[in-house]
Amino acid sequence: MKFKILTILLFAFCFLLPYHSVLAIGVGIKPSVLDLELKVGQLERTKILVYNISREAGVFRVFPDELNEWIQIEPNNFRLEAGETKEIHIDILAKEDGMKATNISVLASPLDRRSFSASSGIKIPLKLSVTGEKSIFLASVLESISLDWVWISGILIVVLLVFFTVKYFKRKKI
Repeated sequence: MKFKILTILLFAFCFLLPYHSVLAIGVGIKPSVLDLELKVGQLERTKILVYNISREAGVFRVFPDELNEWIQIEPNNFRLEAGETKEIHIDILAKEDGMKATNISVLASPLDRRSFSASSGIKIPLKLSVTGEKSIFLASVLESISLDWVWISGILIVVLLVFFTVKYFKRKKI
């Protein structure tokens, strides 16, 4: 009887020996909670620090669970080596007053897809306290203005100022 049990245990041990252990890639976040106070139409910039606490490289994704039209995250997809950190900028444009809440999700996946390993993630609670007038127009105007249009408008204004200044001084000489 002992011989049969010992044979079964030995067979099971030899059968399971070639399999590798399964590890999940690790992710860490600072701060653990975001609690912001804004005014309608105000653009608020905050940042979080994402770090890879595992022994292998990984691909990380950062995204809001809700309020996608309010929240922009840069970079939202990146690679971190073991022990590396990355600063992530989160821009929030409040469009209406009230209390809003969502999560910022950070998902970590292993870089090497050939071996089986589990992905992991963290959710950062984001609480927004928005006050002020309901100025959806101002919020939509601020959202639609891109940095390219600001540069083009600035260059156009400078060119027009130079043109009219030259014309004024030419007229004054005559």
